[in-house]
Amino acid sequence: MLFIAKRIYRGGELGKVSTSAVRIATIGVAVGIMIMVISLCVTSGFQSEIKSKVASLIGHVQIVNNQSLYRTQTHPIQITDSLRDRLLSIPEVERVQRFALCRGMLKTDNAFRGVLLRGVDAYFDTTFISTHLIEGCMPSFGATSAPSDSIVLPARLARVLELCAGDRVYAYFFDENLRARRFYVSGIYETNMADFDSHMCYVDSRVTQKLSQWQSDQFQGAEIVLKKASDMHRITDTISSLFQPRFDAYGQFYTVCTVEDMFPQIFSLLTLLDTNVMAILILMICVACVTVVSGLLVIILERTRFIGMMKAMGATNGQLRHLFLYLSAMIVLRGLFWGNSIAFLLLFVQKFTGVLSLDPTVYYISQVPVSFPRLQLLTINVLTLLVSVLVLIVPTYVISRIHPARSIRFE
Repeated sequence: MLFIAKRIYRGGELGKVSTSAVRIATIGVAVGIMIMVISLCVTSGFQSEIKSKVASLIGHVQIVNNQSLYRTQTHPIQITDSLRDRLLSIPEVERVQRFALCRGMLKTDNAFRGVLLRGVDAYFDTTFISTHLIEGCMPSFGATSAPSDSIVLPARLARVLELCAGDRVYAYFFDENLRARRFYVSGIYETNMADFDSHMCYVDSRVTQKLSQWQSDQFQGAEIVLKKASDMHRITDTISSLFQPRFDAYGQFYTVCTVEDMFPQIFSLLTLLDTNVMAILILMICVACVTVVSGLLVIILERTRFIGMMKAMGATNGQLRHLFLYLSAMIVLRGLFWGNSIAFLLLFVQKFTGVLSLDPTVYYISQVPVSFPRLQLLTINVLTLLVSVLVLIVPTYVISRIHPARSIRFE
């Protein structure tokens, strides 16, 4: 039966009406799988890009003072070199970066803005910020014995204050007394993450520690970047077990939290995208099934005389059903081939040219991202093929109602 199905499909013996129906069915499957592949790759790319950006900015896991979770003020926690080395000994951990925060205000002759100074030390990985610099350079914080007076500003803040790389700017800090410090603008960065680009400035951690009157081993916390983001929740428990007791030498309580805990609004949005993609997948599979079923029924109707002759020669209903299922599977496979080919062509064009752009103030990125989750792509192709063939089993039972003597006279 497979041989006959191939002969009918490849030999151009479908008939005029059947040929049109097969083309429509093929197009339906191709359009469905094309939309599914593009939706999956774009959504996966968007999620991967946003998660990568957030992790590069604040890590996958953070160790902070328990009081920092519930108050806007900065509260230190002791992060010693030995503790950092213990964290790095965990196989899944890629790097550990300590940071010290300090709130203040930057003022120029024409404007002023509240900022959050993020003090970093020599262990800070500058790769991500360096790749997003639009002006100037990234200084090597902690490279000298004296604290650096360099500052790296976000682009939005720099535009408001009308600052450029190389300018001087005064920062003011309000505590019991008003204090001022002059910084040298070393670089200006733009990550398109509104939560960071509006106020997050990078300085030497020794500067923020001095301004906050903290000890040299006191930091706002430590951010931990993992080799695999999928290990985040499992490693959180492992890291928590390192703190026994949970209090540092200054009586502060260690708290371990994930990036999802700190920015639930961003990750809730990413989770919602999965629901939208699932709805698209279900809808497109239904479209593919409807077009294939319609095409199969047209083929069966136009080949009624052929079915009657096959029955007269001894073919059973089961054999004929298998024949038309093979024929339908060929139609689906052809649709999958063309749909995937067109989808991947469009996706590769977007990946290497970035022709489709986005508003970074809304989507956090400047162009439509593309990622290729191989297992998920294979799954939707196999699932489309299986579902399409399975729903065709019921229509093939029409064959059992065709009588050989009547069908041979069928016009």
